[in-house]
Order: sequence, then structure tokens, then C-alpha cells
Amino acid sequence: MRDLSKNLTQRLFYAACLILAAGCLLTSPLGNLAGFTYTAEAALKSVYLDNLAGTYKVDGRNPNGSQYKGRVTITVKGDTAYFYWEIAGQSYSGQGHLQGTVLTIDWGSDTPVVYQVNPDGTLSGVWAGGKASEQLERIK
Repeated sequence: MRDLSKNLTQRLFYAACLILAAGCLLTSPLGNLAGFTYTAEAALKSVYLDNLAGTYKVDGRNPNGSQYKGRVTITVKGDTAYFYWEIAGQSYSGQGHLQGTVLTIDWGSDTPVVYQVNPDGTLSGVWAGGKASEQLERIK
């Protein structure tokens, strides 16, 4: 039963991510244009990703509810974002891609970190199948 519950939780998490991504595409300028090409979308995505490169402070909440703070450095190469987190003396790394305003980072866990890129430049993320969260705010 536990495996079934975990599987259902993961499916609900991924469904929520897909709904969030679809909503972002529908409300973005590209989502309202008929006939845009993949090349134009890829060019915009690359420019937008480049804007995310930098160092951010991290304020997060673990699945058990405890809070954590740290830093993350985001670098961009091509259409891939690379993350390097420093949290409580430990480091983690991951990489991923931007779809609309949703950035999905595979960091080696069963579920990715899924960030919403906000208009003010902050990133709001969820991880651990939606049981944990973090906010990123640029510091340089």
C-alpha cells in the first residue's frame, strides 16, 4: 500500500507540474502567438536562461518541516542550467531545462526540483514530490 501511495503522490506532483507549465505557456507572449517556430522559442529560452545565471540565497523547508538556508550558483551553457547548492556545509548539484517559466532541475533524487521563475527574478521551487520547498533570491 505504501508503494501505491508514493506512486500516486509522484503522479499528482508531476500532474501539478504539467498544469503549471501549461498555464505558464498559455499566459506567456509566445503562448498567444499562432505559428511561432521552435527556433524562435529556443532563442528566447536561451536568452532567458542566460538572465538566470548568478548567485542566489536559498530559504527552504525540508519535507519534515525544518527550515534551511544557503546559497545556490546557477550557470548556463547552451540551453542547460547548472545548479550548485551549498546548504549547511553540504553541496549538491543538478542540471535542467527551462520550459516557459518553469525550470526543472534533476539533482539525482527520485523527483526533480521544479522552480517557477517569477517576474521579479526570484525562483519558487518545490522538491521531494511537493513535500518540500525553497525560494531563491539573487544576491549577485
